[in-house]
Amino acid sequence: MQFVVVRANDTSCEPTCPEWISAEGAIGAKTPALLKATLKTLGGRKLPIVLFSSGGDREAAMELGRLIRRAGLEVAVGRTWFVGCRPEEKDCKANDGKGSDFLGRAISRGHCAAECVLMLAGGVERLVPDQAILHVRLKNQKMSKAAERRLTAYLKEMGVGPSLVDALKAEPETNLDVAALRAAGLVTSTRSVESITESSICKTFPAPDNCRVFTTQDLED
Repeated sequence: MQFVVVRANDTSCEPTCPEWISAEGAIGAKTPALLKATLKTLGGRKLPIVLFSSGGDREAAMELGRLIRRAGLEVAVGRTWFVGCRPEEKDCKANDGKGSDFLGRAISRGHCAAECVLMLAGGVERLVPDQAILHVRLKNQKMSKAAERRLTAYLKEMGVGPSLVDALKAEPETNLDVAALRAAGLVTSTRSVESITESSICKTFPAPDNCRVFTTQDLED
């Protein structure tokens, strides 16, 4: 999984535009360290996470959820469309002087499956728009009793009810509707990803925490 800070690609909101953390890809054992490094660069700023993942390492996903909860961040299932530089491009200069290494637009047509759901559970608010796809069944159904206890304890810690544990282990896969996911405590809102990332949010007063002013100091850094 890659984490990058993205600024809205919309000149109409400059010099104060929304930013978010794009989190995309498989969850691996080293992924929590990558998130820690990203959060350290923010200096305490609280940016929402736009999440797109098919899952991965279960223990790492739970560690990610705890990191997100401690940082007090929102998580939304969605996807980031990049403009100019992309995370996989090294030494890209296309966005130089534009306020951020990465510019783009967040959309609600995201996907979060299997262990990704455990990462999602860490958000203080958990947005799953109607356009998003959420598959809650874990890929690897075989787990020890100790592992199952850790999973149950983690979800309880995150405020998610035991009904989700049953769905995560269901065979065949159980498709829970949004009402059931809200009742279980996993989904807190079906608002769009755009509602926390589009440029108009920075025109309100007070502006949300994820709005940042682009100054001449940014050009010098």
